[in-house]
Amino acid sequence: MSSYDSGAGRRAAESASLGIGRYGRTIVEHWKLVLACVVVALLAAGAYTQIATRRYESAAQMIVSPIQPQDTFTVGLPVLHSSTDPTRDTLTGASLITTPAIAQAVIRQLGLHRTPTQLLGDVNATPIGQSDLVAVQATASSAGDAQRIANAFASQTVKTRTAALHRALSTVIPGLQAQLKAESPAVKAADTTSTAELNYLKQLQTSGDPTLVVSSPAQLPTAPFTPRTKLALIAGLIAGLVLGIAAAFAVDALDPKLRREDQLRELLGWRVLARVPTVRRVGVLRMRDHRGPMLPGELSLLAAEGYRVLRMMLDRGSRVAGRSYLITGSAPSEGKTTSAINLAASIAQSGSRVVLIELDLRRPMIARTLNLEVARGTEHVIAGRYELEEALTDVNVGGIEFRTLAVQAPRAQLADSLSYDTISSLVTEAREAADYVVIDSPPLTAVIDALPLANAVDEVVVVARLGVSRLARLVDLRELLSTQSASVAGVLLIGESPRAGTGYYQAAPSTVGDPVERSGVRLGPISSPTE
Repeated sequence: MSSYDSGAGRRAAESASLGIGRYGRTIVEHWKLVLACVVVALLAAGAYTQIATRRYESAAQMIVSPIQPQDTFTVGLPVLHSSTDPTRDTLTGASLITTPAIAQAVIRQLGLHRTPTQLLGDVNATPIGQSDLVAVQATASSAGDAQRIANAFASQTVKTRTAALHRALSTVIPGLQAQLKAESPAVKAADTTSTAELNYLKQLQTSGDPTLVVSSPAQLPTAPFTPRTKLALIAGLIAGLVLGIAAAFAVDALDPKLRREDQLRELLGWRVLARVPTVRRVGVLRMRDHRGPMLPGELSLLAAEGYRVLRMMLDRGSRVAGRSYLITGSAPSEGKTTSAINLAASIAQSGSRVVLIELDLRRPMIARTLNLEVARGTEHVIAGRYELEEALTDVNVGGIEFRTLAVQAPRAQLADSLSYDTISSLVTEAREAADYVVIDSPPLTAVIDALPLANAVDEVVVVARLGVSRLARLVDLRELLSTQSASVAGVLLIGESPRAGTGYYQAAPSTVGDPVERSGVRLGPISSPTE
């Protein structure tokens, strides 16, 4: 086998493995929907077993013994004669049981208030395997009725067939007797066949039809034939799983939100730089007790490690001083401000000089998050009232020091004045003042006037949040960045669930996540960023 064929086979196997893995992830992501479908199906199956009419089934068995071809004494008599196919003989015998005549006889015997057609709808005569046995099955709303009807059909079949045979014999025997009486003693002595035939027919006249005999009467059923509780519940479980999985794939196909990491690669062609996982919240406070961006001390160790990975991934690209990064997203509440603050803190923790610039003039969050008193903000520098160095504020977060340029107050009208020259000049000044510049940008698909930011920096980092970011907005953001020829480093994915037992820090004691003070409220570690 050539190396090309080997490589093609390996790629095909990997593709199949990824496809199976994707299907599995889809089911896991929508496990609540699958579970809901299963529960509903089981409840429906349980309700059916409770409200459905109980039906009982009982069966009698009959033996089909057709007359062999060499037996010439019964030629012309209403008995079942053998053919060359035993299976056909059994089927013929079964067809003689479920006839309107037999049904009418059963109705008279049991005093039923039903028509023969209605009764035959509840009775079946079925050959048992390849044997000469026929099962006469009857279903009814009570166990006793099912037993009586099955036995009545078997007995009435024998009785009706016997009566027909006796009527035929009543005409054949007298004729044969007259024939023998007319013969001379010598002829009668020589004609032993006619005498044997007469004796055989007389024996039949005192017995029943030998070709259809009841071998086993029907027994009283101890449980209903339908509904079958176990079978109904198993069917409900299977139906629920099938419907749930189908619904999961339907929702996955129609859901406009980002659900899986592979959607970023398949739909957008972006690589994932780092992941900030969703972890179980520690502490007594609920998420409603804390809104907005989070500081490094409020993150779990797994989340903090995600920002350290982001720092290293960005740092691998270039060691040139004065690198600038734009942190943006496709919509609010995806975690971009939290990511900008924590990226700046992570870079500063490595010993580099960092300037964090807030350029979200409509919804500024940095000053409130860092508890800063801003006298000279971003808006003043953009308006030319102050130089950058005059407006920078020193920040100390848990012993991590960096400088920031924050917005003093929201000013939507000032955002209209953002131009490439203005932003480029600001970024150039920031590069001279620090080793790294981190810019918190508004969502570019929501605030189009901030688009010049993408060209003013070295690289753009897109923040996407599982279950929150919409695929259509991410596609729009990709198109906007593509038209600006912006350099997209990749995606910071927030909300990735950690895999059990794979995180080095998963079982480590919390130190970075110690409670911190903010505005008089003592906060425990927070699970995932919201701004």
